[in-house]
Amino acid sequence: MIQERDESHFLLLTKLKLPQPHYQTVTRPRLLARLNAGLNHRATFVTAPAGYGKTTLVSDWARQLDRSVGWLSLDDKDNDLIRFWNYFMKAIEQAIGSLSDSVRASNAMLSPGQYEPFMVALLNELSGLNEPVILILDDWHVIHNTDIQASVSYFIEYLPSSVHLCFSSRSIHGFLKSRWISRDWIQEIHTQHLCFNLQETVDFFHTVEMGELQREQIERIQFQTEGWVTGLRLVSLSIHQDEGRRAFKYAQSTPERVDLYLFEEVFESLDKPTRQFLLNVSILQRMNGQLCQVIAGEHGARMLAEMEKRNMFLIPLDEDRDWYRFHHVFGEFLLKQQRRLDPAKTNVLFQSAAAWCESQGLLEEAIDYYLAGTYYSEAIHLLEQMRSLMVRREFSTMKVWLSAIPEELLMQYPYLFFSYIFSLLWSQELELSERYLQLAEKHYAASSASWSPEEKDRYLGYLYYVRNFKATQYDMDMIKGLEYIRLSLQHSPTGTDLIFASPHMPLSPSIYRSYNGKRGQHLPRGLSDTFFLSMIEFMKPMGLQDSVVVCYGELLYERNELEQAEDYLKLGLHGTSQAHYQPEKVYVPASLFLARISTSRQDISQAEKWLEDAYRRAIEDGAKAAPILLDVELARLRMESGDLSAAVEWRDRYKVSSDDPVSVYQLFVYIFLVRVLMETGKSQEAWALSERLLQIAVKGHRPMDALEIQVLQAMLLQMMDKPQQALLKLEEALIFAKPDDYIRVFVDKGHLVAQLLGEYVQHRQKGNIRDKNAPSLAYVRRILSAFGGTAESSVQGKATLEKLLTPREYAIFRYMEEGMDNPAIVETLGIGMGTLKAHINRIYSKLQAKNRVEAITRGQEFQG
Repeated sequence: MIQERDESHFLLLTKLKLPQPHYQTVTRPRLLARLNAGLNHRATFVTAPAGYGKTTLVSDWARQLDRSVGWLSLDDKDNDLIRFWNYFMKAIEQAIGSLSDSVRASNAMLSPGQYEPFMVALLNELSGLNEPVILILDDWHVIHNTDIQASVSYFIEYLPSSVHLCFSSRSIHGFLKSRWISRDWIQEIHTQHLCFNLQETVDFFHTVEMGELQREQIERIQFQTEGWVTGLRLVSLSIHQDEGRRAFKYAQSTPERVDLYLFEEVFESLDKPTRQFLLNVSILQRMNGQLCQVIAGEHGARMLAEMEKRNMFLIPLDEDRDWYRFHHVFGEFLLKQQRRLDPAKTNVLFQSAAAWCESQGLLEEAIDYYLAGTYYSEAIHLLEQMRSLMVRREFSTMKVWLSAIPEELLMQYPYLFFSYIFSLLWSQELELSERYLQLAEKHYAASSASWSPEEKDRYLGYLYYVRNFKATQYDMDMIKGLEYIRLSLQHSPTGTDLIFASPHMPLSPSIYRSYNGKRGQHLPRGLSDTFFLSMIEFMKPMGLQDSVVVCYGELLYERNELEQAEDYLKLGLHGTSQAHYQPEKVYVPASLFLARISTSRQDISQAEKWLEDAYRRAIEDGAKAAPILLDVELARLRMESGDLSAAVEWRDRYKVSSDDPVSVYQLFVYIFLVRVLMETGKSQEAWALSERLLQIAVKGHRPMDALEIQVLQAMLLQMMDKPQQALLKLEEALIFAKPDDYIRVFVDKGHLVAQLLGEYVQHRQKGNIRDKNAPSLAYVRRILSAFGGTAESSVQGKATLEKLLTPREYAIFRYMEEGMDNPAIVETLGIGMGTLKAHINRIYSKLQAKNRVEAITRGQEFQG
């Protein structure tokens, strides 16, 4: 098997396999010993120019180790943070088995500039390993992506002692940190170490069956090649091809002179059919017998087998020795010769390779070959055929392909040109995308006079859709975005046929919260409805409307328009039952908000059913980022019903801590942790975490999350016996919530917020609060009315104790009232002492009491 699907990525499994050993390999005990000594350090760097045997040495070492090994061969395409870590995680799993759901959930949150939370989860898991493991990154020099380099540096900084990293690279310039050296964290093996000494050179010539060479000759070869292994191999090939063993030139074969030496001593001495075969297949990234027959003729498979027997710089890529690649030095030389000798044929060879890959379903490689051979029309045609499959590939892959097509040709295919701009936006290349958008506008002004009305409309539909995406996603200007989507619909009422690849957007528990703009920039209520309804209509022809439908349902929920919200959430949820890629990105938030609607109706069993159904479906779909989110909501539901142990169990299961680094994509999880800390009496810890989360939410343009955190902070201040500060914090939240008419963010926090709102109204009525920006009391009363009769009566001081407390808290209060001490209550209820104390602290907070006597007195006042 060559490829497998891993969520949105297709993995080439040969990248994860140890290169197979050569038939003629010299064992190098001194270097193996040095590598073994490196295991006492965090990382080993094997660094030298091409042709010094780095990969051979490290793979031989890996095969001899008595430890588990994870291997990853890197290439240029791995310069994408998500792709790199997906491959590296797979390499780790090949060494230690499957990683936990919590690590996979954190991986789903990975995005450019946001790698630390994932690193923490992964490192924590690796720190629990009982057995040592070696992780090897081969050809590290191809990685130039700064996010990858930074994340791997972080990985090294906090690497557990049970894990050792090994890098094979032509260069580590700019990556190696001086403090790693000063702290003795690394072992280095350089060019001078890799050069063959005299004994290794003797062993080499015995291995390649040239034992009849005199020691004096070997000494001369070793001296003149300076122990460069590729030079030694070239000399051996040159002698083998000189049947008379006549004198050969021991030209000094340094890497700088490799092309000349290859041409004079090896390549030219091969027979013509062999030379032609090597030139033909030089264009291949990897090859097997069948592909060689297509490229080099009917004897291609036989020639490939012959080249391996002759040790002609072939590296087997799998255990079956089916797929091979050339050693980089030799492959680069051959391709250079092929391009020089027959550039026209070179492109034809690329076309043949592309056609074969296309016939075998190796579509990504086919496009690579078409583009390398400048067969742009064929690449475009294949992209068109792959349109429905592109959603399963990364935007970064599509961006690389489209960037290889000449600009003037790309503009002849507007859907491709705007798809390219779209991919630039997903890569956050905002300046370049804006330049191309302006170029598109100039092109329209200069050329559209000769276009048909249909061509004009289609072009403008693309332009305004991409403009809408940029406005809403990056400029955070929803009003401008609404105008662009209106214009796009006007010109393309049936939607757009842009190519949509897969953005690596983490699974979110709320679609609306992920896209609702900068704080303080509100979309007026009348316009927001128009915006969402327009987006739904625009997306329908493409079958992409479900996420927008659910997003609108969430907004309606936040406004407490529950029946209409339920209709839209169910509509979006039903859409995911059809053919849908990554449906969990729709059904998880839909189910979560449907559960909240059921909770608001006191139908707890139905709320749990929504969550459990989504959980079951996520397991079936392999949506590994979903369980932690659904478990958060289930734990919250049970905690608010009086079962605090469910929340504590969730925290312990997922090892979530207030000290963890947090990304904007994890706010949902850590906002709930604030609630858990509050309910377990850890107010100071909860406050410190809430302050950190608020900064992350504001910086990450998550105003709805920031609003929820402010509401929690108001509750916290009240619990910490700071009532005036609590009311001021509540007012801050109300000021931000009013323009969008949010209701549920307050109501879902329960009776403590209702109590605070009631006090706020009373202070406003007495003139104690005189902020000119304060929200209208009518808005505050609307929030209070959403709590139901309990909240409305609480404003007048008439709330019943039974409704103010959860069932478990009420039972504990009654036992306290009867005079039972804590141990007796623990025994009666069958709960732990810590759980009991947490419940009692909540009772004190809700009754604004400092001790048991005061709580009983105030509770009795509530009961009349």
